Amino acid sequence: MDGQRMRRQAFTAVSLFLLTFAGKPAFANEALEPQVREIERLGIAAHWRESNEKIAALNEGQAQLSPEQHRRIEYVRLRNLGIAGENAAALDGFGDLLQQQDLPADLRLRAYTTAISIAANSERWPQAFAWLNEGLSSVSAAPEASAGLMGVASYLHVLVGEYVKARELARRGLEAAEAEGEPRALCLAAGDVALAEEYSGNFRESERWRRRQVELCAKVDDRIFVANGKYGIGKMALRQGRQAEALHWARQALADFEAIGYQDGAWSDKLVMAESMIELGRDFDQAQAYLTGALDHYSSRESHTALAEIQSLLAKLAERRDDLTGALSWTKRAMAAAEVAEAEARERRLAYLQVEFDTELKEQQIARLEAEKELSELQIATTKRRQWLLVAGIGSLLLLAALLISILRRSFRDRRRYRWQSEHDSLTGLYNYQQARKLGEEAFARTRKTGQPFTAIVADIDRFKGVNDHHGHAAGDEALRSLGAWIGEIVGDRGIAGRSGGDEFTILLEADAAQAEALLQRLRERIEPISVFGQTVHFSISYGVCQANGNAATLEQLIHQADQALYRAKQEGRDRTVRAGESEAVESGAGLVVVGCGIDFGRHASERCLSEIREAEVVFCLVDPFALAMIRDFRPDAINLGAHYAPGKDRRQTYREMEAAIMAEVRAGKRVCAAFYGHPGVFADVPHAVVRKARAEGIPARMEPGVSAEACLYADLGIDPGQRGVQSMEATQFMVDDRCPDTGGLVLLWQVTLSGDLSCSRFHADSEALQALVDRLLRWYPPGHEVILYEAARLPIESFRADRLPLRDLPSARYEECTTLVIPPLPRGRETVDDGDDAEAVAGSIPA
Repeated sequence: MDGQRMRRQAFTAVSLFLLTFAGKPAFANEALEPQVREIERLGIAAHWRESNEKIAALNEGQAQLSPEQHRRIEYVRLRNLGIAGENAAALDGFGDLLQQQDLPADLRLRAYTTAISIAANSERWPQAFAWLNEGLSSVSAAPEASAGLMGVASYLHVLVGEYVKARELARRGLEAAEAEGEPRALCLAAGDVALAEEYSGNFRESERWRRRQVELCAKVDDRIFVANGKYGIGKMALRQGRQAEALHWARQALADFEAIGYQDGAWSDKLVMAESMIELGRDFDQAQAYLTGALDHYSSRESHTALAEIQSLLAKLAERRDDLTGALSWTKRAMAAAEVAEAEARERRLAYLQVEFDTELKEQQIARLEAEKELSELQIATTKRRQWLLVAGIGSLLLLAALLISILRRSFRDRRRYRWQSEHDSLTGLYNYQQARKLGEEAFARTRKTGQPFTAIVADIDRFKGVNDHHGHAAGDEALRSLGAWIGEIVGDRGIAGRSGGDEFTILLEADAAQAEALLQRLRERIEPISVFGQTVHFSISYGVCQANGNAATLEQLIHQADQALYRAKQEGRDRTVRAGESEAVESGAGLVVVGCGIDFGRHASERCLSEIREAEVVFCLVDPFALAMIRDFRPDAINLGAHYAPGKDRRQTYREMEAAIMAEVRAGKRVCAAFYGHPGVFADVPHAVVRKARAEGIPARMEPGVSAEACLYADLGIDPGQRGVQSMEATQFMVDDRCPDTGGLVLLWQVTLSGDLSCSRFHADSEALQALVDRLLRWYPPGHEVILYEAARLPIESFRADRLPLRDLPSARYEECTTLVIPPLPRGRETVDDGDDAEAVAGSIPA
């Protein structure tokens, strides 16, 4: 109630100012100037209520304030509204303030800076970008105040994904602040540079600038940006795996945010605290409370980016508590929120591009008007210097030349347009039938000479007649137009894409069939429902693929074979890709196919893998719970082989039971698909066993590869195994077989959690067995040698684990079943180490 009363008093004071503005003194009232400066100081150094109270206390002296002092106080009041979360009222007020023509240049730039930030936080993107362009056009009037505007310009470009431009603007703002030497400008500029570096992925550099921000902002007593800097340090520490340090800084920032009443900052900080607690494996109840409160807060604001982050953390928390059902539920909700957030990001991008286009158009119009003015002035001057007849003659010649140039330019544009129209389909913008064949013949002949692979793809919209019949021809045209745009976007300059006629498209690639199918997978992911006249239209695509292999002497024969493969795709149920030349007997008859789902099913599962799962009569799965749930979305009858595991049960017995279950269905003459986690042939006993048995019995059996944890490891850690070689083995095998590691190269020990488990019944790490492993490794490596505990990410919203620690600390570390031990090579010249050597060793060149 007190806060509402103070806001009403502040509003009354400003209303009196507006009513009596015409009668204000032209110059500042020196007697009241200390009070005005105190209000400005409190606006950045204390809770917003304190400056509002001072504004209300100035009510009786309103008549004595100058117009400039009134505007300065109005700026503080509007900024307080933004801090208090009353964004709509703040933006309306800033709109009125910025319309005043005699607003001082430096105050105008500060008003633009604050108004743009509030507009961005309120997701009023057109207004934010419009104000940004207006503010940038005013920089020359007050260059000493440009640092803040450059900072908010950097912030907006971060939001639309223009990270290079954001870093450039932030650095320009820093240079302006350093040139001016104003302490608070340096404080804000350091925060802007830190934010730009953070979104560019430079976490160490961002942390360095956050620390400088805290130092600089503390000198000017700007408590909001001191708290913001501490929050940034905590966030960057968390991104670099220093969870305890992140929690320490986040707690300091939370206390500061709450002290100044900045709730948005407090909730952002609580997310960092919650994530740190989850990663540290402690204070789960406190983390739950923070996340639940943040969920309510951001739900009321419909901030889907924040909601996706919160729900992902809730999923991770549920998983840490072994609540897999809850984890899957929160994951699905996080993915839905992420889709909405991506749509909002596209809207931001569209608003940015629209304003950029409008600004460029206005600049062109101004330039044209200025050019016309200069030409007019030149003609007047020439008329005064020369005789009328000479001027008239020259003018006639100039006019004739301009007319000829205009005619030539128009003719050139017309020829270029007519040529484009003659080569492209008017509806989709892709090449037409004749041009696609012409370019395709040239590419086909070129690849036959060079021996390069060449692949033809024929695509067709499934049940296109039904789209026209149920939704109208306008919907059909929009489907063709959208598909043409998606094909053009995905194919780009990597191949030739054209519309063959009707709803059929042809894509010609100088690539093999596997690369063509990978491109089609990206195209499938890009296709989405379209909206026409308020109706949502869903459609799918079938594809036929044929790679030139010597059987097709001409391009037409190759396209015909791809068209036959398309016909097979239609016959087999549509919405699929069929490659010409594949054995139909193997695909449609009885047999076994073992497929790999990859580590992250949502990103790694190939179209071939998904097709095999859909088409099989019987599906067996040995995958993680998330992948199993996704598979059962379209194959509810999938059988979970994980049910054969049991505590204390010998895994060898479990594997034999899995083999028996699979072979029973194979021997029954059914088409069986067995889907396994990662690559089915890497550290996997059952897949190889059932393929061998099926082939031995004369039953067709094959294995389709998948993305393995080792492939993810090389990508995530930035390791090239070709640099110094790699030695990869199972941890227990390393111990039992008394293997000697190659210390000059990379060593990978898999299933390190089960080190020394000869009973094949343990599922958790044993500290004594791990100590035995360490004791053995100390024969070749020093105790302080840095090693890495690696775990690949299983979901798109997760991050991989790469904990770095000394070799001696392995027994006390945290382990999961999938944890892999990565041992970097010793530095050159130190490839061997004597037993008992306690000297510290420098880790090999594995990037952080």
